[in-house]
Amino acid sequence: MPDRVKLAIIGCGGMAGAHLGGYEKLLAAGYDKFQIVAVCDTNAKNAAAFADRIEEFAGTRPQIFGSVKDMLDDTSIDAADICTPHAFHHTTAIPCLRKGIHVMIEKPGGITIKAGKKILAAAEKSGAIVATAEQVRRCKGARVMEWAINRKKVIGTPSFFTMEVLGHQEFNWRSYAFAWRGLKLLGGGGMLYDAGVHFADMMLHVFGPVAEVHADLRTFFTPMLNGPAGLGKQRLDVEDTWLATLHFESGLVGHWSYSREAYGYKVRTGVYYGTKGSLRDRQEWMHPFQHGADLRLKDGSEVPYEKLQEQYMQQLSKAKTQRLFPYGLDDGVSNECWDFIEAIDKGRQPEVDGYAALKAKALCYALYESNLAGKPIKPADVESGKVNAYQRPIDEYWKI
Repeated sequence: MPDRVKLAIIGCGGMAGAHLGGYEKLLAAGYDKFQIVAVCDTNAKNAAAFADRIEEFAGTRPQIFGSVKDMLDDTSIDAADICTPHAFHHTTAIPCLRKGIHVMIEKPGGITIKAGKKILAAAEKSGAIVATAEQVRRCKGARVMEWAINRKKVIGTPSFFTMEVLGHQEFNWRSYAFAWRGLKLLGGGGMLYDAGVHFADMMLHVFGPVAEVHADLRTFFTPMLNGPAGLGKQRLDVEDTWLATLHFESGLVGHWSYSREAYGYKVRTGVYYGTKGSLRDRQEWMHPFQHGADLRLKDGSEVPYEKLQEQYMQQLSKAKTQRLFPYGLDDGVSNECWDFIEAIDKGRQPEVDGYAALKAKALCYALYESNLAGKPIKPADVESGKVNAYQRPIDEYWKI
């Protein structure tokens, strides 16, 4: 058996647990091209809990580290799966990349555009891989719908869409998991950035580049937070509500809105219209098509998602089925973990790389920049760095 990829997990919090579950599923299915040899977190309790869990399902106990520097000094690894808060994506990824260690980074892949570009520059210099842990487009429902829209043309030419998630939702701002998400300096923004990159990635993946956006962002709830990472006590300073219009280069136009401070009636709508009919998304969050969508044609006839999925699976070759849904797994997270290890093993690029992350990030940040400027903004100008007023304080604080 060839040498296995020696893998470290950096950041042992919430989303890292989902990654760990993905690796566990892969091992249980018989895929053993990797070994988790190290876990790293400033929270010793979290790191120890991860080590216990890995020992239980993998049979070997990884080394535990409290800093990336100590890990790189004291152990030999081939790859790192990075699940830290956004502000620390670049400070953990770049030291790994400089040593030729491949990395998979949780979305958004760097807290700002500059941070993301520094990660990519380090990878280009060393030749190491940068993969993005973007699970939504790898879910079966998302793969089916991309095919249905772009290959089968079930709605004809896409013309417009609306995605609205409005209601009241309370977050536990006293917990570390949410405290850093409420501060711009740690999260880069609010749910528009944290969860919105999933939506942005799928829109770009399915419908192509966005030419211009116009957005209005609001913050109605501003509790005091005990800021982690030495930021101290301060008020939440990220958006809880936004309304935006996206103009795609193809001519498609989309309306995208969200609020967790909308009292009374809830709205959960995701409908994509075209010249032949429309698709109603079954997903009620910002993970487009993750659970598929139902089709209604202009003549009133309906096609449930299950029928579209059946047609999609029937036209896949056995080899492509194995590549898209390795070992029969179709949950997205398992697939991104498999793809990362396979990219290293085969010496190829991952399905979603660091450049894809940069484009999704630029689309989200364009909305912030539009709100700040009070006018439409081109995501291309955000990606190039020409427009960065919203991000500038973050870059300055972290000396990016």
